[in-house]
Amino acid sequence: MSEVKTVLPELSFENGVAKNFTDLRALIDGVQVEPITNKISAQSMASLKKNMVFVSDSIKKAIKQDVKNYEKSLIENNGTLIAIKDTADAIKEDITENQNTYNVSRLKELETVLKKEVDERNQNYHLKQPITPKSEWLKISNFTATGKPTGALTKLLNLEFIAAQARENEKPKLTEIDAYKLRVKHVFAELFDQFDSEEIYSGKDFQQALADRKSQLD
Repeated sequence: MSEVKTVLPELSFENGVAKNFTDLRALIDGVQVEPITNKISAQSMASLKKNMVFVSDSIKKAIKQDVKNYEKSLIENNGTLIAIKDTADAIKEDITENQNTYNVSRLKELETVLKKEVDERNQNYHLKQPITPKSEWLKISNFTATGKPTGALTKLLNLEFIAAQARENEKPKLTEIDAYKLRVKHVFAELFDQFDSEEIYSGKDFQQALADRKSQLD
């Protein structure tokens, strides 16, 4: 099939029914996709592909335009309905603004409550590094209507402080150098235990004993 070169009648819609699409349909009638085996068939398939793109794009463009036309007509013919919608949207926006204003004020009050809860736990747990309130804890849903922490928040705070206390009580891990120093002290302590303070030893005795212990320091 040759590539489309002429301008086809413009596809349109009338009362939601498509018109002037006979020529577009003709472009797909009897079309067969064939394997590309040489330059000629490659050109033929490339031309066919462009025709299919033209058909698809023409239909999408026409539908999109008709949707716009229909929407415009729908709005123009239903002014009262649209006014009701706009009024509902305006009311919703006013309520949202009031909610935001209330939430900001409410969170300021709850921030004081949260700080008190955290400060009390810092005193009770005697942490070296006190915990400061986290932003994710300060949520209206974490407090009751009367401003008290919910059970979930209380549990969360307790777990946070228990974990912090456990970290502080955990013995620090020895560095490689510190571990080696301890090993040296241990080896020399064992070395001195070998020798009786009442006996007399030569330097060779000390050298041999030290050589025997050297493998423990390697």
